[in-house]
Amino acid sequence: METIRDLDKETINGIEKLCKLNHDSAEGYLSAADEMTSDVVADTFRVTSKERERQRDQLATCLGVNHEKIPSGGTALGTAHRWWLDARAALNGHDDEVVLIEAARGEKAIEDEYEDVLVKTAGSPLNELLQRHLESIKSSRRRLERLKEMNA
Repeated sequence: METIRDLDKETINGIEKLCKLNHDSAEGYLSAADEMTSDVVADTFRVTSKERERQRDQLATCLGVNHEKIPSGGTALGTAHRWWLDARAALNGHDDEVVLIEAARGEKAIEDEYEDVLVKTAGSPLNELLQRHLESIKSSRRRLERLKEMNA
């Protein structure tokens, strides 16, 4: 039986992937915050970056308890997405709405990964934690949608 200190390999693999995605998300929000013209959007991005760092740290703790290596960075796709976000923002005169659209797209991607891991690890002792993370991500995406509407 899987326990918090003896997670199945599939759960470990999922946690490692989510750890990297949370790292990507935190880095992306922090980078984008500096480019925003709206203080409200910039502050929202900074808060969301901190949320993703916290989520990453919680996942890293679970890996550490299982004597697994903690990923030190993100994914190549995350790096490419940040590059695309920077390029798209520059091409669109650092339009906050464009960045909000890309941020919402990134949130949907991490949301989809959480849902995938939850399905693959059903019954895991980490599912409650993963569900809380997923709800935070969904809430963040709704916030982004409201900000996009306000900036339209």
